[in-house]
Amino acid sequence: MQHATGLFHTRNSMSQNHLTREKSLGLTPADVPLEALPTVELTTEDIQRALELAEKRNDSYKAIDGGLVFGNRDALTSHQIGLLGELAVAKLYGIDIDGSTYRRGDDGKDHSLFGVDIDVKATATEKVRCPDLLVRSDKPLRAELYIRAHVIDWDSSSARVRIIGCASQEKIKEQTPDDQLFDVPNYIVNPEEMSFLPMLQPTS
Repeated sequence: MQHATGLFHTRNSMSQNHLTREKSLGLTPADVPLEALPTVELTTEDIQRALELAEKRNDSYKAIDGGLVFGNRDALTSHQIGLLGELAVAKLYGIDIDGSTYRRGDDGKDHSLFGVDIDVKATATEKVRCPDLLVRSDKPLRAELYIRAHVIDWDSSSARVRIIGCASQEKIKEQTPDDQLFDVPNYIVNPEEMSFLPMLQPTS
């Protein structure tokens, strides 16, 4: 993984210009080997922190919608997977995650990086190796950049999280919501339509 510095001059240089440049080159996460995509190693301390925050979030969400989550995982596990993704992106960029809990859920943003609001969408699915980016369409889109994280190895002492790619809010809005595959409608962006993360390129 190559990590260039000094590239964040404006919000647009991250959320728009970079994505436009990637598309002009015809490169997407689907065009490179999975092993070339950024993968973050999480430690025992990270796993414990994710669990502690997941327990707090689980309690706060129960009061809102009964802890509604996707798939057949329990709510606590789903929150922990989400936090593993957030921690991975935070480590990648050298920032911290929002450890707060909210009585009415979060505000749809996980990180703010150089003025750009980011929402990390994490999954631990084993059905596909390069999962689509799913964003609920029944909630406001508050972030400017949406990142797909895939937890590929995970136990009580460590985890590996692959960062598949990202899509701008504009790209998300271009998708037609799909209400057939899940309990709630989703915008779906496949890897062929995603971009690489700003400042990050696949390894050779």
